[in-house]
Amino acid sequence: MINELYELSKALEHHRLLQSTTNPNISNIGKDDCLIFELDNDGVPQDVRIMAKADTAALWKHSKGNHNSFPAIRVQKPLMAISECEKINADEWSRAKLNRKIDMLLKPDYTAVNADCNGIKISGWSINELSPVLTSEAPELAALKQILLSFPRTESQQRSFILNILEFLHDYIETCNQETHINLIKKLLIGDKDKKSGKYSSGCMTYYDVYDIDEFKNTVASSETQRALTELLNSCENSNLSDKSSCIISPLSGAVTDGIGDKYPNPNMPVLGLTYLYSKKSDISCLNRYGMTGAQAFQAGKSEINAVNDAISFLTSESRQNKTWCTMIDPNRDKPNLLLAYLADDPQNDAYLAEVLGSFADSEETEKHFENLCKQVLGSIDDVLGKNKQTKINLILLEALDTGRKQVVYESAITAEQLQENLLLWNDASYNCPPVEIRVRNKKECISFKPICPGPGDICKLMKIHYTHSGEFKSIKQSRVTLHEIYQIYMPPHPTEKSQSELARHMLETVLENSRDFLGDIGNQIALEYSLPPGSSSQNRVKQAMSFVSLISILLYILGIRKEDYMLDTAFNVGQFLKLADILHKEYCIQVRNGGDKHKPLPAQLMGNEMLNIACKNPVEALNRLSERMRIYVAWATKAAQLDIPPNHPKWILHVFEEISLKIATNEIPEHFDSAQQAQVLLGYLSEIQYENKYDTNKSDTEEETTNE
Repeated sequence: MINELYELSKALEHHRLLQSTTNPNISNIGKDDCLIFELDNDGVPQDVRIMAKADTAALWKHSKGNHNSFPAIRVQKPLMAISECEKINADEWSRAKLNRKIDMLLKPDYTAVNADCNGIKISGWSINELSPVLTSEAPELAALKQILLSFPRTESQQRSFILNILEFLHDYIETCNQETHINLIKKLLIGDKDKKSGKYSSGCMTYYDVYDIDEFKNTVASSETQRALTELLNSCENSNLSDKSSCIISPLSGAVTDGIGDKYPNPNMPVLGLTYLYSKKSDISCLNRYGMTGAQAFQAGKSEINAVNDAISFLTSESRQNKTWCTMIDPNRDKPNLLLAYLADDPQNDAYLAEVLGSFADSEETEKHFENLCKQVLGSIDDVLGKNKQTKINLILLEALDTGRKQVVYESAITAEQLQENLLLWNDASYNCPPVEIRVRNKKECISFKPICPGPGDICKLMKIHYTHSGEFKSIKQSRVTLHEIYQIYMPPHPTEKSQSELARHMLETVLENSRDFLGDIGNQIALEYSLPPGSSSQNRVKQAMSFVSLISILLYILGIRKEDYMLDTAFNVGQFLKLADILHKEYCIQVRNGGDKHKPLPAQLMGNEMLNIACKNPVEALNRLSERMRIYVAWATKAAQLDIPPNHPKWILHVFEEISLKIATNEIPEHFDSAQQAQVLLGYLSEIQYENKYDTNKSDTEEETTNE
């Protein structure tokens, strides 16, 4: 991955987009409730505010790993002496209400400082590393300079500073009326007692900023300060003369340059979190034999790795979401992955490449979303296509192994010209669906859903669903198709007709195995109830069903099977025959068994649906068995049609049976259907059979009563 991102960094540099947005020693603090103290010019606390852990990730810090952190400091020991900490009973505190907690917290002596609390000061390392700030005239760094000048450096200064904090907090507690604030202040002052060791610990995150904000252009915590400090520290590093002993031959560029040293940057990526660009187990003996421990085992150029880090920052910035990065489902686990996608010759392009290469079926505007997305992407890269159709679009999928280590699970490169061809093909294929429509009741009306075009992430999600006949969904960890197979069918870099057909047929078999029972039950429910019951659960089921319908139709298209042809073929019309059998069965039950009462219960499974799975594999057997069962219903329909009593559904049903039977009889029915024919049976069963009003002389019937009945 580093090689690809190094090439990206060179492209960004060429386009003057590579900025010093990262420094290995500057990062964001973790998610934790934080006390932010505002100090005057003498370093005396004047105000305190609480930042909830949901927002603290926006705060930056300068540190060496987990040590020497500033201006964020995690106070490990309570500020108060242990004798004062013992005055507050933990059990009583947990039961107390706000007023009682305030009384308890005011009981200790606020002049008694914990001698073991020694972390609220600037370390020698921090003073040395941040020394360029003290000589900088940049207005964006003025607030940070003020904090550096007034913050304690020695033990005596630290004690005086803590006493000032204690005095300030004592006054603040008396007027505080928020329990969350009181609890966090108690954590800083008293901490918690470990039951085993009997020792008190705090672990409270604190942050230090300026109080008189009108004197400064921005606060210490602001992104402007972080950006200015990053640029300053990077420029100082680049201006220093190289020590020949630290020079290496870079494996990325082949140039002689400063090595990265003992620490690679750890970018904080969306979805994945903190990420080591390089990590090595310390116990690999074949490397330890040569003294290659840690980062020494792979020394790349310092400036090059920092550029890679900056490239990651550019790709994964919040403003680039869905353009160069997005969340992607993991095919083998429940946790999400990070998808990176960018145009090599135009990295700043605003095309929604990540979205079009990831997931898009979950959009609220599902029906035309993919078509509109294609127009946006192809329109945005039109200029690039005009200059160089062979320019590359790089795709990288990353997963988290643990908190720090990430790995590439899939990567690919495709030309912009091939991307264009693939998108247009997929868009055309998405219209290869017959007229399938599923409705969900919503108060007094129905919401209609039509086939939803799926993307790679959506296909992966569909293939992680396990459906049982009880109507339950179970999400399985591992997708039934691999990412390689999904992208090979969706975005092949070098497609051939033979390879695509073989893969499409294999994937179609898997999709049918995964969806047949589910789609069959949906079809049966629609035949019985016209629409699904209201609620988000029904809508989710329908969206999944419509994505399956669209995927099956797309795979048929790739196999060269078009709806204009297959809707006239035997397999599709066998499915239509089964659907019509359901309509006949339902009509008979309403009129004969239930005496015309549409509100009385119907059979749980209609006869066409009962034969669906058999018909998909053995159509002759299914039709023979169905013909035996249909005799009584056809006899009733024939008699009812002769009476010509409106609404004359039986007359219409018999007419459509005749039409469909003629289409089936046109060709010889094979003993077994292959996977493509099975897919057509399923689509035929789900497709609408439009009721013809010429058979209905009762104009008062609603559409709900006539469309499918």
